[in-house]
Amino acid sequence: MPDHDNSSRTVTVATCDHGPVAVWEPDWCTGSESEHQPGGHRVDITHASPDYEFTTSTNRGTAVVLRACFEQRPFTERPPGHVPFVNVEMDGDWHPHSSDDLRRLSDTLTAHADELRELADRLDGLTNAFDAIQRGTPAAANPEKSRDG
Repeated sequence: MPDHDNSSRTVTVATCDHGPVAVWEPDWCTGSESEHQPGGHRVDITHASPDYEFTTSTNRGTAVVLRACFEQRPFTERPPGHVPFVNVEMDGDWHPHSSDDLRRLSDTLTAHADELRELADRLDGLTNAFDAIQRGTPAAANPEKSRDG
């Protein structure tokens, strides 16, 4: 378990397999029943923070690109283990990330941003060509043709 010095509370969760279980609750945990699952199995006890939503503005309003939250499963035997991690929602599923994983994800998103900028530049060229055709100047839309005469 992590250092408990920053904890503000201990909670007791009723479980079907271990009875009442006292567990340290991190100060970032929402403490909701869906995480603590009273009456469930001890292994299912989860601490989760509120979601961090990464959004963008669209012509239809705000859209969520991805969500992330801090999470910890103090009694699990499965990866990522007992330590806190960041769970990231992508493509409709949640993916646990360590700090190194988050840095790799950040690098990937930066690369995607660069690709989107390249698409924007290409779209500018397509839009300019379309506008030139609409104005009735096909030579302006086709630089090869304008050089030849």
